[in-house]
Amino acid sequence: MQYWVKVVFVDNQELLIKDAVSHRLSEDQEFIYVESPREMILVPIKQIKYLSCDATVFSGRKSS
Repeated sequence: MQYWVKVVFVDNQELLIKDAVSHRLSEDQEFIYVESPREMILVPIKQIKYLSCDATVFSGRKSS
């Protein structure tokens, strides 16, 4: 499934990935990985103001 992910940085610049296939937090919680079919983007947590994504990515999950 492909979806969009938007990263807004502390300096208010924006990064929009329209064809993301996954996004996740690194094990050391220092970076966010955003993957698309063409690239992997590594964003330091300290530079992020907020991150948003297409809500349809969660629609297939069942709550426990």
